[in-house]
Amino acid sequence: MVIPTLDQTEGIWMARTEEGGYYYIQDVFPDIVARNTLHRDNCHALLRRGSLVPEQRDAFHSAQGVWESSRRYCHKFY
Repeated sequence: MVIPTLDQTEGIWMARTEEGGYYYIQDVFPDIVARNTLHRDNCHALLRRGSLVPEQRDAFHSAQGVWESSRRYCHKFY
């Protein structure tokens, strides 16, 4: 299986959440498809990069790019 790039994961996030808003990562990339596990892994990197931001920012976790399944995230447009 080919590992998706961060840009591919980001593009899929944007396509699946086109109306914007905050979403749980596991809802955007559910366990139903094995490839989504790779996209969820990429979401960690997107958090660290600042492309995904949590609904309620917590300075400690946000700075480290830590994904919490109980938090919702949105794509940050530059």
